[in-house]
Amino acid sequence: MRIYARIQDKRVAELLRTDADITSMFHPGLAWLDVSSLEGIAVGWAFDGQQFAPSSIPVAPDLELSLPLLQAQFAALGARLAALVNRE
Repeated sequence: MRIYARIQDKRVAELLRTDADITSMFHPGLAWLDVSSLEGIAVGWAFDGQQFAPSSIPVAPDLELSLPLLQAQFAALGARLAALVNRE
């Protein structure tokens, strides 16, 4: 299983563990980097375009995502959107 870090504003915004093809899972505008070979990368770490560094900003440890969690969140969002559409 590979580990990917989504980079946003020069920080690790989230981590995702998956065996799937990351390039087909998300919009191409999202920046995902394979960090499988790196030790200890965590949400909140800084990324300068080449290297990661620990952050001095505390981040909640439960922000690591998995494909099943993302799929469940997507399904829940779809149900909420369908309910809104049906109200019109």
